[in-house]
Amino acid sequence: MKRDIREILNELEPKGKALPYLELDSMMLAQVVEVAQRVSQNDINSTHVQNWVRRKYIPNPQKKKYNREQVANILLINDLRNILPLEKITRLLAFVNQDPLKTYDDRVNPTKLYRYYSEIFDRAMDDWLKSLQGLEKEANDALAGEDLAPGDRDKVATTLVVLNLLARANLYKEIAEHWLEGINTGR
Repeated sequence: MKRDIREILNELEPKGKALPYLELDSMMLAQVVEVAQRVSQNDINSTHVQNWVRRKYIPNPQKKKYNREQVANILLINDLRNILPLEKITRLLAFVNQDPLKTYDDRVNPTKLYRYYSEIFDRAMDDWLKSLQGLEKEANDALAGEDLAPGDRDKVATTLVVLNLLARANLYKEIAEHWLEGINTGR
């Protein structure tokens, strides 16, 4: 393989690194963006956050500062926005915290929701590493009988891994969207 799966995963910072920052009472927009950049694979900038505030996905900051609940929701939205449209993300978050602009109707504090999400994600990283290493082995095993030049073998094996990763990502997305369709955001 061109790059070892472990090397790629090591470049991705675990989601749990956001938790110490969520202990702060509030953050300026630049700090929020910095935290989001450290814990997400998605690009984010201040325009994204300002757009989410303008579209009422996140409450307006108080005195230009975002509280920890707002930061948690920003981190969740940012993690999901390449997978789901913002309207679906809002629908999902509204399932547990009905109105994003109010806190009195929250079934769980957004900071706790993000913490639980991060803990589950971080624990799954070990399983993903084993699964991805297994996928590399399966690709190489599938090519065992092929008479390919060493460089060609590596390119074909890499392509097989990427194809399978994309197919799995699509399957996971389809499963999540089916669950999302079944979510009733009503009380």
